[in-house]
Amino acid sequence: MLMNKRVPLGASFAFALIVAAIAVSITMVYARTQFNEKANALSERYVQYEKYYEIDRQVRNSYMGTIDETQLMDNVARGYLAGIGDEYGSYIDARTYERIQKRASGEIAGVGMAVQASGDGYLLVDEVYPDSPAEYGGIEAGDLIIKIDDTDLTLENNTQMMETIQGSQGSPITMVVRKGTGEIIVPMTRRQVTVPSVYSEVLEGNVGYVWIKAFNPNTADQFSRELKKLTDAGAQSLIFDVRDNSGEDFDSAYRVLDRLLPAGIIATATYKDGKTEVLDTSDSNEIILPMVVLANGGTASSAELFAQALWDYEKARIVGSTTMGKGAMQELFPLSDGSAIKVTVALFNPPSSENFNGVGVKPDYDVVMEADWKLVEREGDLQLAKAMEVAIAAQKVTEEEPTPTQQNQVESQPGSSPASQSQPEISQSSVDESSPENSESQESGEQSQDESALEQQSATADESSSSPAQPG
Repeated sequence: MLMNKRVPLGASFAFALIVAAIAVSITMVYARTQFNEKANALSERYVQYEKYYEIDRQVRNSYMGTIDETQLMDNVARGYLAGIGDEYGSYIDARTYERIQKRASGEIAGVGMAVQASGDGYLLVDEVYPDSPAEYGGIEAGDLIIKIDDTDLTLENNTQMMETIQGSQGSPITMVVRKGTGEIIVPMTRRQVTVPSVYSEVLEGNVGYVWIKAFNPNTADQFSRELKKLTDAGAQSLIFDVRDNSGEDFDSAYRVLDRLLPAGIIATATYKDGKTEVLDTSDSNEIILPMVVLANGGTASSAELFAQALWDYEKARIVGSTTMGKGAMQELFPLSDGSAIKVTVALFNPPSSENFNGVGVKPDYDVVMEADWKLVEREGDLQLAKAMEVAIAAQKVTEEEPTPTQQNQVESQPGSSPASQSQPEISQSSVDESSPENSESQESGEQSQDESALEQQSATADESSSSPAQPG
């Protein structure tokens, strides 16, 4: 027979006190450790700030010039971002950030062309966008802009005047344009213009070629339209050219990949604390055609993800050279004075491969080109030639493999010959034209490219006359 033993009340109380004391001790040790770590961090930061104050005192006591306080703080902020070693981090001053916001809201418009500063002080027209004021005004690629409104362009002001091409929606602008040996006066009205970022054509052997020049908010809709043109024309394989595509807009790249991939993860992000989250996924609608991606050292960011994601799902082979290796995500943080900072906050990862930051995406077929592929004739583009070879070879393999429907026909009708090879299956929902609302989208692509350029301008003191073409 078991007997219940009663524990004395005093012993129970003493035991509870011991447990509480242990818990308090552990909490105090942890709190002290946290306090010491924070105190040490604050002490280190105090030393840093004290150095700044010491420099500031010495300069203000001794410097004979006048200090522009706004300029000083802008450059201090730039120095901070440069000092942390963030390769892609940058500071955006208040004036530049305001322009970025206005472009995003549609308050700033242009005339629909890409220009760059030339060595003689003028602005060289690189490209004129379709259905734009510049096109209707007769401006063409290769023309020189020598005067804007009442200002003659010079080596001293051409970079600054490049910014004045854009302005308020509906505002007037007049340019004097040199065409060969003659000159014309072109009055225009600024408005929103859709910047083309996707071009396509059918190459020899029924190979559909798609040049994705950039990923911007208009790219996905343009991609759908160009893809439909190719499939309607009978393309039996696809080459996606993302050479020198710097990426930028991730949402656009996700939307394009969603049209091509089966159901699954498109990308994930790994943050400072080690946490990984899914950034986007694709649905079950996909394109069933052989694919090849053209990439090179100028392929970066979301364009690299585009190439690697297609490879991860065994949808495409990659031809060209190793990509840039920018597999890091930046986030824009507005500051209280109207400026902003851009800081790397995570690594973004392709569906199943390792993150490619710092190493790039390796091609299946490494083809080196000494010359710029955009400057050579089609016949001299060795990378494109190899991509066509791979695409045509993949077509032949596809033609030799019966589709599931054909296989069932052969099995259910012994002795009968297979039906003739049908066109490769294409998911209709993936290639339907976009809605009118999307197809009439404004020139946010132009804004996106120019925002990137403005951010670069804000992070550097000067721009050379050989700066990349800027949209306007």
